[in-house]
This record gives sequence, C-alpha cells and structure tokens, in this order.
Amino acid sequence: MNAGPVATLDEIRTYFNGKADAYDDVDAQPYWVLSDELLWSALSEFVLPRLPEAEGFRFLDAGGGTGRWSHRIATARPDSSGLLYDLTPAMFGHAREKAERHGYADRLVCQEGDLGQVGENLAGERFDLVFNFHNVLGFVDSPADVITQLSGLLKPGGLLVSFVPSRWHAAWFNLALGQTGEAERNLAGRGRFTETMPDMHLFTPEQLRTMHEVAGLQVDLISGFPVLLYPGYQETQLHGSTRSLADLLGEPSAFERILTMERGLLGMSDTVGRGNNLFVVASRPSN
Repeated sequence: MNAGPVATLDEIRTYFNGKADAYDDVDAQPYWVLSDELLWSALSEFVLPRLPEAEGFRFLDAGGGTGRWSHRIATARPDSSGLLYDLTPAMFGHAREKAERHGYADRLVCQEGDLGQVGENLAGERFDLVFNFHNVLGFVDSPADVITQLSGLLKPGGLLVSFVPSRWHAAWFNLALGQTGEAERNLAGRGRFTETMPDMHLFTPEQLRTMHEVAGLQVDLISGFPVLLYPGYQETQLHGSTRSLADLLGEPSAFERILTMERGLLGMSDTVGRGNNLFVVASRPSN
C-alpha cells in the first residue's frame, strides 16, 4: 500500500514552533520520566564510558530541539563541548537559555539547519559522539541519507546513537485507539500518533542495522525500551497523563521497582521488538 508522503520542512517547523515554549513540560509526565531515565541509563552503560576522558569529547545533538539531552550530557560531563543543530530557532532558543542559566554556554553552540543538509552545513566538523533522539530521524526525508551524512561527521572510533520510533509500537498504539487504517500505514513504515503531528518514518531493528552498515558503521547494539509499559494517548500530548500510568508511576516506590525491572532488560536483544522506541549504538571504524 502507498504510505503517503513524509511531512514537509515547513510543516515540521510549524509543528515544533507551536510546541517550543511548552516542550519541556513533558518532564512532568511520569511515563516520559521513566523513558528518560532508561535512556540515560543506556547512555551511561553503553555510550559515555567509551568516550575520551583526559582530553574531553565533542558531541553533536542532531535535531536537539530545546536541548534536553545536550543539557544532561553537558552537566554530567563538564569535559564535553557540543553543537546543537536544529531546524527550529524557537526550540533551540530554549537550549541557549538553559546553557546560560547552568553555566555551560561557552561549551555549547546552537546552529539552525536542515538535517537533510547536515553534512554540507557542518563540513569540516568532527565529533566523538553524534546523537539523535525520539522522532528526529522519523521527520527527515531520507533517514538512510541522514545517517550517512552523520557518519561522515564522526571521528574514527566515534559513536552514532539513535533513539527512534518503532514501527510495531506505532501499529499497536493505533490499534488500541481503534485506528485500523493508521495501523496498516504504520506497518508499511509511515504514520503518526495524533492527527496534529506531521507524518513520519517508522523503523524496524533490521532496517536500522542495514542503514547504519551501508553508511560504513559497525552496529554495536540494537535495543528497545520501555518494554513493560507503553504510553497512552495522553502521553502524546505535552500535558496530562493516562490515569492508570499516573497512578502506577506516581507512587515513588512503585516507580523505582519498575525502573529497576526495565533497567534489567536494557541491551537484551530478545526484548527489542517490544520497545516503545528503538535504541541503536553504532561506531565508525578506527581504520
């Protein structure tokens, strides 16, 4: 079946311009707090220990938005410096404000640009770590081409880390809402979670492996999480939470027990298909 066109740059820019001022409010939603803690655990276990320490490291936050992950890395690793690259100035204006408020503005540069032209726009730049999280690769015209461009910005031995929407989770989500036609589109590789969001690409683990290998990268890990809890419709909004998830995750001891269970599944290849999002760590060969 024809899955239809991906959203245009203007549609994507308009969508995120409208969300910029409230985007960080997702930090108040218990499900996304859980997801973020798992992503940070995965970075802490599988990525950060592999980066240079004595001389520090340089990162590229590709499609970094309001700088939520630039902030976390820059504050956890004061030996790091980075470049946040995003299509929407209204989003990365918040990243600049965070950097100034928390004292790392001298270590983070923000630059406007289309990821479809990132290789050209950042020609000559090299990074130890390049990362793109959540729907970033979903919104580009050609994910394979962007991965190839990002690969070219890595230093030898550098890491490309992606956290992207799962095709199978999207189909489950839309079927749970009674949207059979949208679930069919999801299985064909395209779709969305709400009527207001731009149409995007959805991914499978094998598809991701192939795209990274074609780009000349070695795939070190493909995982997926969370695997035990899925978001409801409310979690697709910037405010509000599904009642059952808010009740379960809002109790601190229950949250910690669930987080411990989920952490125990990080990196397990046989759970990847259950992941709400797919997590990929790939490296550029040293020679």
